[in-house]
Amino acid sequence: MWKMTITRVSNGYKITYPPNHKGTLITEIVIQETEDELKIHEELLWMIMEYFDFSGSKHDIERIRIVREKQN
Repeated sequence: MWKMTITRVSNGYKITYPPNHKGTLITEIVIQETEDELKIHEELLWMIMEYFDFSGSKHDIERIRIVREKQN
C-alpha cells in the first residue's frame, strides 16, 4: 500500500509513510521552514513526486515539473 501522511507542525511539515517498493527505510521526516517561504512548499512537492514516482524520466514526452518563476 502506498500512502503518505502530511501534518503541518510548528516548524514545517511532518511526513510519515510506510517503506515503499524501493526499500526506503526512513518512514518519518520533517521538512523545516526557512526564510525562503517557497522552499518548504517546493521540497514538499518534490518529496511527494519522488515517493509516488510521478516525475518520470527526461525521455518522457510529457512529465510533471516544479518550476519557480519570478514576475518581471
